[in-house]
Amino acid sequence: MAFLLMLPFLFGNFAQKWYIDAGMIGECGRILINDTDRDGNYEFFIRTYGGSQKIYVYELHLPDTWEVDSFSYFWGPLVWDVGDFDLDGLWDLAIQASATESFPTMVVSIAESPDSFSYPTQEVWRDTVGSALVTPICTYDIDQDGLPEIVKVLGDFIHLHIYESIGNNLYEKIAEITTASTYNSSSTLAFGDFDSDNRNEFVWGYTGGEYSIWECVGDNTYQEITLQQLSTLNIKDCFSVSDADGDGKLEFVVKGFIVPTGEINVFIFEAIGNNTYEIIQSLNLTGGTFDYYGGYSEAGDVDGDSVPEIVLESASYVYIIKAAGNDSFYIWDTLPGHTSGSCVRIFDIDGNGLAEIVISGNNETRIYEYDPGGMEETALRPKPDALRLLEVYPNPAKGDLKIRFNSPDEQKVTIKLYDVTGRLINEIFNGKAKIGTNEMPIMAENYAAGIYFIRIKTDKEIITEKFIMLK
Repeated sequence: MAFLLMLPFLFGNFAQKWYIDAGMIGECGRILINDTDRDGNYEFFIRTYGGSQKIYVYELHLPDTWEVDSFSYFWGPLVWDVGDFDLDGLWDLAIQASATESFPTMVVSIAESPDSFSYPTQEVWRDTVGSALVTPICTYDIDQDGLPEIVKVLGDFIHLHIYESIGNNLYEKIAEITTASTYNSSSTLAFGDFDSDNRNEFVWGYTGGEYSIWECVGDNTYQEITLQQLSTLNIKDCFSVSDADGDGKLEFVVKGFIVPTGEINVFIFEAIGNNTYEIIQSLNLTGGTFDYYGGYSEAGDVDGDSVPEIVLESASYVYIIKAAGNDSFYIWDTLPGHTSGSCVRIFDIDGNGLAEIVISGNNETRIYEYDPGGMEETALRPKPDALRLLEVYPNPAKGDLKIRFNSPDEQKVTIKLYDVTGRLINEIFNGKAKIGTNEMPIMAENYAAGIYFIRIKTDKEIITEKFIMLK
């Protein structure tokens, strides 16, 4: 059974490329990636929750050397975003620092590089307005004036504060967003011109399962477009997708979860008109744990085909979701997650043209890269006298499917079906195979959408094949 639990990771399309023995904890901050000291090497900014009041920097020196550095900061900081927020040519970090006796709220702090060749280590600005909750900070140029807004989720009934630079290392609160929702807001935000009207929107969610869409209607001016209820709770994760299904429209994803069942609810949205949106697909996934309070996902092209994939954080698993056509998506692959929640980032760290998948959580970080000719082909290469799996078809499937294999002699064969967690779903066949081609049906029309594994076992060998069920 231990081997089966590892099947998605041994026989998937991705190989683990690097491992870092530090990482985020659940929903507490993000892992940031940038070359802030401009030496040509990308670094990770990592702040684990609790412990020393330091931000750790892991810098990649190709091909495989990670240099570790750190710098102290105030009040147990959590890093959330990186960029040149005041356009002075120096990198800035958006940081949320823990509450103290002097500052009972969570402090919004900006750290900046002291020069063009240093990490952003020096605090240059702070604002102490907010709640004592750990809540996200996101940046995006919402009003398209060339200056990114810094959006702080407050976690109370004044839901957002928006700041913008008014000069070198100077920031001003330009908006205070309050909605009619009776729930706390605590999610990340999706940004983009989703309805193609040349105005940016932003989307975020609430603990009670509602989500809001706001639109920028002028410089530093915002208007609520919708406040709607979804069939979920605890929305912590909203993010944008750059047209994964190729229809010329951006998508955004809203993810919630149910306590105590651990069920993950995923909703993929797209515009159907000006300021009008619909759910084009929803997924209900098993998080695999009850001790889960949110993690963060991202989208990007991880297989080099110029089409973005949705890389969805879901407690024990990270699901890689591809488009099967216009407004249609399926689970293409899985990677291991972290039960308390993971921070997922998509970034071509080594500049080889393939964006890596970074999964950080439980104080560790694993980095994967697409490997189309990896372990699956070599591990399943048959011997001349071995049973040969010919095909599982159709794959992906939307109902019943068939399995065909070729046996060199009459021999005892068992064929079993497992889900992505390694749980036995069904024994398809247990008996003698005939010499030559054997074909067997798999009655799968009632199976949930997701990844499954077929295992064919003889006295001499075991063959495993993955297939994807669509709905």
